[in-house]
Amino acid sequence: MANETLDFCPWSPYTLPSYTLKPVPRLLPWLSDFHLSLVLPIAAYWFMSLIFYYIDKKDYFSQYRLHTPEEFKQRNRVTAREVLRSVLLQQAIQTALGLFIGYVTVAGDFYGKEEYDVAIWAGRVHQAKDAVPWALAFVGVDAKTLGYQLEMYTASIQRPTAEGKPLAFITSMVDRYLNHGPTYGFTAWELLAAKVIHWILEPAARFGIAIFFSDSWQYFWHRAMHSNKWMYRMSSLLLFLRISHLQNLLSLTMNIRKGNIHAHHHKIYIPYAFGAFYNTLTEAFLLDTIGTTLSLMLSGLTIRQAMCFGYEVP
Repeated sequence: MANETLDFCPWSPYTLPSYTLKPVPRLLPWLSDFHLSLVLPIAAYWFMSLIFYYIDKKDYFSQYRLHTPEEFKQRNRVTAREVLRSVLLQQAIQTALGLFIGYVTVAGDFYGKEEYDVAIWAGRVHQAKDAVPWALAFVGVDAKTLGYQLEMYTASIQRPTAEGKPLAFITSMVDRYLNHGPTYGFTAWELLAAKVIHWILEPAARFGIAIFFSDSWQYFWHRAMHSNKWMYRMSSLLLFLRISHLQNLLSLTMNIRKGNIHAHHHKIYIPYAFGAFYNTLTEAFLLDTIGTTLSLMLSGLTIRQAMCFGYEVP
């Protein structure tokens, strides 16, 4: 992309750096990052589940148990094998849906635009600083007086520079870092603030949005299913569709003819380590598939970032 000129104000145009987008190299040579992002959540789910399942089978930390091993057989209405079969089916369907979405959207990460994005943020910082005096005045602080005091303070702490004291070394290192590389017409502190925003604050905000939305989505739907009896025991949507052959196939693993949306999950009274995903397909699609997809879309996480966000730990 050729250089652009961005006018943040009529009297100070800034020349933005040019960039060329390139695909991000794969983490694994034999598997794309997109396919890896589908595999990792499942791998994390079963890795953590099997650790706790092993602890359960070996009866470690038995003094901390809430339920005895005998209660698993007496109080649960489904066996571990049925739960395992149901969870594997659900993960297979969700993975297939993920492959379809990735195929439609041509998922992939690119790099090469980092300096351009930093310059954009530097321009926003430059534009936002004009609002600082107004913000300070709003809380009763005079910007001119504060600026004069800071200038005097800065001059006072910079005097030892020529005397070779430790502060001189620190100051020179900071100046060397701030003045490194092209500035594109921005001041050093504007570029530093832009780098902090681009590399730290923006990714943190994206993760925060994704986590907040996903947890809120799960919490309120789950609460609604417990608060509303109709939702708790509503027949699965597949029953309404009257697709008999599909029902016969799924009934082997989901007990869908007798099922309902959320009460099905509570057939596991004493949970197995890998039983978090023991749901009807309706609940799985509503809570997990739609919730996670919307979280990624709203937050704008990259595929690499989604690898960290999407771990389906039970």
